[in-house]
Amino acid sequence: MNRMKIFLWIFAVSLIMIFLLPSQEALSQESAEQLYEAALFKKEAEGNLEGAVQLFLKIITDFPDNRKIAAKAQLQIGICYEKLGLKQAQKAFQAVIDKYPEQTEAVKVAKAKLSLLLRAQTVVEKGDKEFRIKKVMSLGILGAPSPDGRLFSYVDWDTGDGELAVMEIATGEKRRLTHKAPGDKSWYFVNQSIFSPDGKKLVFTRWQDDDTIDFSIISVDGSGQRILLSEKEIYYFWPSDWTPDGKYILGILTKRDKTNQVAYVSAVDGSVQIIKECGQNNPGRLSLSSDGRWIAYDFPQDEKSEKRDIFLLADDGSREISLVKHPADDCLLGWAPNSDWILFSSDRSGTWDAWVIPVKDLKPQGDPMLVKRDFGQVNRLGIVPMRFTQDGSFYYGDRVWLADIYIAELDTEKTKILRPPKKAALRFEGSNSDPVWSPDGQYLAYISSREPEGLKSTAICIMNMNTGEEIELFPEFKGYAQLNWFPDGKSFLVSGIDENDQRGLFKVDAKTGETALIVTGDSGYHAPGCSPDGKKIFYEADLWKEKIFRILMYDLDTQQKKEIYRSEWQIFRMDVSPDGKQLAFWEGKDNTLKLISVDGGQPKVLLKLEEEDGINSVAWSPDGKDIFFSKVIEGGKIGKCELWQIPSEGGKAEKFELAANGLIDLNIHPEGSLIAFTLWNVDEEVWVMENFLPEEKTNKKDKSR
Repeated sequence: MNRMKIFLWIFAVSLIMIFLLPSQEALSQESAEQLYEAALFKKEAEGNLEGAVQLFLKIITDFPDNRKIAAKAQLQIGICYEKLGLKQAQKAFQAVIDKYPEQTEAVKVAKAKLSLLLRAQTVVEKGDKEFRIKKVMSLGILGAPSPDGRLFSYVDWDTGDGELAVMEIATGEKRRLTHKAPGDKSWYFVNQSIFSPDGKKLVFTRWQDDDTIDFSIISVDGSGQRILLSEKEIYYFWPSDWTPDGKYILGILTKRDKTNQVAYVSAVDGSVQIIKECGQNNPGRLSLSSDGRWIAYDFPQDEKSEKRDIFLLADDGSREISLVKHPADDCLLGWAPNSDWILFSSDRSGTWDAWVIPVKDLKPQGDPMLVKRDFGQVNRLGIVPMRFTQDGSFYYGDRVWLADIYIAELDTEKTKILRPPKKAALRFEGSNSDPVWSPDGQYLAYISSREPEGLKSTAICIMNMNTGEEIELFPEFKGYAQLNWFPDGKSFLVSGIDENDQRGLFKVDAKTGETALIVTGDSGYHAPGCSPDGKKIFYEADLWKEKIFRILMYDLDTQQKKEIYRSEWQIFRMDVSPDGKQLAFWEGKDNTLKLISVDGGQPKVLLKLEEEDGINSVAWSPDGKDIFFSKVIEGGKIGKCELWQIPSEGGKAEKFELAANGLIDLNIHPEGSLIAFTLWNVDEEVWVMENFLPEEKTNKKDKSR
């Protein structure tokens, strides 16, 4: 070949390479995007804000020309600093505005964030008498402030059990009050706790592993702990308030038949005095007037309504008065101390706002007054009312449950993560869970739970992995637990509750959403799965009251059930092997990962975990050679978890470099290289609203019961 031919050949190859290879800009774009996704994962999933900041800074340094990504990274730096409570947040948000003015979306968010920071700063500078809302701490919200606002009670999970502890708000110093005895193997956790009027004692409710409760009292120095109430026929007691003399605790008593009562429990001997029978309805929140003569509470407007009104009840149950009667939904927050003002949350203006209403001689004195717009809805996913302190400050918790779906690429031979996890579902972020690949791997289905709760609020979403397009199905369900595909890819096997309050497993058409009940009659339907031919389904059934936990098989042809395995401890996240011959599951009884034949018999222990660890999720590899599992290493089911795999024939378990909070719902792509999963995260923060009550206050004398 002569020189000219060589030159032409090189030139032709070069032209081909120019057209075939991506441009440097495209490569940079991809790298910047990947780094940004990795930083987001570190921030949102791992909760490592400092580490996320370093990655966002690297994006700004390494990719200055990619201004869209750089602006988003700068915005995220501000958000991280804001969550950390650092003053650098203001500077970081200002940098977005100054350096990236053309990035309108990022600038809009930065301006809003900056405005809130400057407004809060102005309030602090003006003095303590200005109305303000401020974050007190990021801490579990099952607790309350002491009357003087010096201490805060909370649940300490550092050792695996939920112990009662207190924190000094000013210094952050923490002190545990309850302690497990050496050698005690029982499991329990403290739930709600409240301080006595003098701030020297706490009462608290504690769940036991035998499904009973203890309601106890203890001094704030940790001495004098004793049980006030411990009866198996009582399902739960939720303490709400103390009488002014400190002799009785007012609360909601729930019996085993799930009926509710308003009751007093003696702080001396634990005797119970029933004030009101409430049937199946729950009074919600209770709060005593300063003289102890009246109980404020919210209650459903009628038997069929989910909306509430606010009532007053005499302390002996002899008289009841409707205080706030309105077509809107009204939820009690509390009765301010030494005053006639009652604070409540209402959606009467179209958003959930905080209102106050004055009460005198058992009558409202005028219309409610707006205190704070967009305060938040009072429920398990929103605002959790705590208590007033003596200066009229109101403490409350803000709890947000977030669930998002991620996809990561794996090298299962080397147990490596080839591509960092990326959020898959971008609509209704924070509300998506339980991803499952279709049998052909072309679709990813998941559950999207949206507010408000009820019919039509939860969707089955089906994402086309080739085009990114999604379709939504809205079966007539009140709630879903989990879903799986039938092997033909034309329908889903869904665990849920239908519009007739019937719990069971349902078949849902993947095109129309049409549903058909398959099996009912059991309590608890978890981890539904199918045999490869689609003729048998497997699921977990729980009977908590009887302490019976089973794996059942249901034959679609014969409509017969068969019990495969039974335990007195919870069975968790069972998965069917690809050949349909074995089931993998975790059992809490001996903290083991087990395999069992679908024909029954004795299970095989595949892995025994350390006492402090657990398993959140189990998934077979498509070839059946490995089992993936999410190992819980701290903080319970929504705590820190790691991704592991172990040969199904037995052998050494190996860990992937993937750890995040609430790693659950593992599902492996049919080709074996992709894994989809859910990350559950709970943001729990304690806030206080100060200087919002009108000046007129009526002092009242305490009354002893």
